[in-house]
Amino acid sequence: MGQKWWNEDLRIIQYNLQVQDTEKMIPKEIAQGVKGMGGNAVVLNAGGIYAWYETRVPFHHRNEYLRSGSDLICEIIRCCHEEGIHVIGRFDFSKTDDVVYLQHPEWFVQDPEGNPVCYGGGRMGTWSLLMSTCTNGGYRNEEVAAPVLREAVSMLGLDGVFFNAPHMEKCYCENCRRKYRENYGRELPEDQEAWHPDWARQCLKDNIMVQYRAVKETRDIPVILYYGTYRKDGKGGPEDLDARYATADLICTEAQDILSAGKEDLPELWKPSLNMRLGQCLGGKPRPFGIIHSCPGMDWRHTGLPAAEYEFWMSQIPASGGRLWHSLTGFDATITDKRLLRSVKRINTGAEISGGLMREAVFAADILLLWDAGISCLNAVDAMMRCHIPFDLCDGAHAAPEVLRKYRTVFLPDGFDADERLCSMLLSYVEAGGSLYVEKTEAGGIKELRELLGIGEHPARGKGISAAYGVLEEEDGSLSDRLWETLYIPVKGDVLYVKKNDGAKIRMTLVPPFAPADGVGAPPERASLPVSRTRIPLILDNTVGKGRVVSCFFGLSGLIRQIGLEDWKILFENCLSYLADGKGEAEARELPEGVFFYPYRTPEGYLVHLVNGIGERPLRSCQPCHGLCFGLRVGQRDVESVDCVLEDIKVQWRRDGEMLTITLECLHVWQLIRIKWREAMEE
Repeated sequence: MGQKWWNEDLRIIQYNLQVQDTEKMIPKEIAQGVKGMGGNAVVLNAGGIYAWYETRVPFHHRNEYLRSGSDLICEIIRCCHEEGIHVIGRFDFSKTDDVVYLQHPEWFVQDPEGNPVCYGGGRMGTWSLLMSTCTNGGYRNEEVAAPVLREAVSMLGLDGVFFNAPHMEKCYCENCRRKYRENYGRELPEDQEAWHPDWARQCLKDNIMVQYRAVKETRDIPVILYYGTYRKDGKGGPEDLDARYATADLICTEAQDILSAGKEDLPELWKPSLNMRLGQCLGGKPRPFGIIHSCPGMDWRHTGLPAAEYEFWMSQIPASGGRLWHSLTGFDATITDKRLLRSVKRINTGAEISGGLMREAVFAADILLLWDAGISCLNAVDAMMRCHIPFDLCDGAHAAPEVLRKYRTVFLPDGFDADERLCSMLLSYVEAGGSLYVEKTEAGGIKELRELLGIGEHPARGKGISAAYGVLEEEDGSLSDRLWETLYIPVKGDVLYVKKNDGAKIRMTLVPPFAPADGVGAPPERASLPVSRTRIPLILDNTVGKGRVVSCFFGLSGLIRQIGLEDWKILFENCLSYLADGKGEAEARELPEGVFFYPYRTPEGYLVHLVNGIGERPLRSCQPCHGLCFGLRVGQRDVESVDCVLEDIKVQWRRDGEMLTITLECLHVWQLIRIKWREAMEE
């Protein structure tokens, strides 16, 4: 049996249809528009807030702009199928018309005082109010959502179903209160912070299971569901991908590039990349979809992102192993910013080439970052992306000996809950020859880690130090590469004061603050260091069995993210290179910051994506980079060829022992470099 269509290399166009544009929809032109932009699948509004067909389900609000007896959506689907385009129906049961609320208030979200939650009350025009439906109410379950899905899937000829906005809103209706009592034996707390940690997730899972079964019992077509990634404040916790796949065949997530919030609140430039890496944490699953909306913020959803910014944002999805999903307001005939259509086509053209080559590609990561979605994990991601260090992610629930053994180094970020089970696993991993990099500024959880870190009892936390430094203390210079000509490395923030055990080596010591924060600038005559040397460790190197542990007792990756001095990046690179014995698989530290690096292994050789985001954001124009150089440790394999596959750009390569060094003449936005083994060519 052949591969299911939804596991293929898909490039999805989502047309967010506006009901007042219904008369302008010409089915054949819509299908040709998808194909013209390089898409091979389309997401179209089908049901939920509006029914885009002649529904017979009570309380399912029919699009009043549809002509009576219209088969518009069926005709669009037929035209798309004629063009070889798969059609995914978008369903959103999160809100519905206020008239439904008047007849069934028990289906809707309530605040603690019992009032409904309304959207768009201040919207101008002749619109009805939209009321938020409750995840545990009848509308999202067997009263409306389930029969709508059975009806639409049976009569429209859809190839798949996508649930938009499925998550639970904060609700205190009687359905929620009763379910909470049944699940946890107590009343639903008024304070959301006091809710059981599984409450919202369980409600989502229960609700989507009803909808998932309604689809699957009607036809075996794929269901697509959002997965969570992280909160910017680091307080969200990791997503449970197992739970998502319990009610979905495919998963997707969105990386909005919200520029309208202002330059002070821009999303991290690596957000699309991290989203895709998180969606691939479970092995053996289809590649996730990365949704990219074309606008600079939903408040300006009828305009497009600057082309350079948009293409940089989109390119990260296929380069990170994901599949592209473009979200557009309107369709070709009604989209008012035609420039974005050209950008979508350009990136889709590259994604089509890339997708064909990436089918068996495996990300070439030496490092596994233990992931809890906290601030320290985000700091670690930022540091590794800026330093061009490939990494994979794994949460604590999926950490297992067979997972750790795949990696040369495991990264334990600051604040990660390293319980007894995980510490025992890490100890066995290091004893067998693995290496561990730890950042630690909190005294909690030290007991289980002491043997690995090589420290004694009773560490103490130093909070918020400033005007301090670190001094490298080493004879072999393992961490001093490119730092020979400076004595002091700046240090600030929290530190952990520890005492080393006899077997551990001090690699960096603390030089304590030379002045309080309000006295560092004047007078210069008093700038002398009162204490120029201590034996307080900032970095320790501990040998455990056949492996090594490097522990950093200040927030090195956090400083890289917050301030970004070069010396911190060099020190960070040196720590990880030291743990790899200087023999990491990929070496790309000479690439400029702002160029992202994604190496993959394939049966035929390597594929390396480079994505260019250099410049002040939001990017106004592409800043071409010249003479980009990186290396791959290819062992004894004989290289037949190295070439660029997205643009015809000159690439040079040379072999020096096990290291293959590649130089790219020029990078515009996105390039894919293919390295082929000679054996593969001969076969």
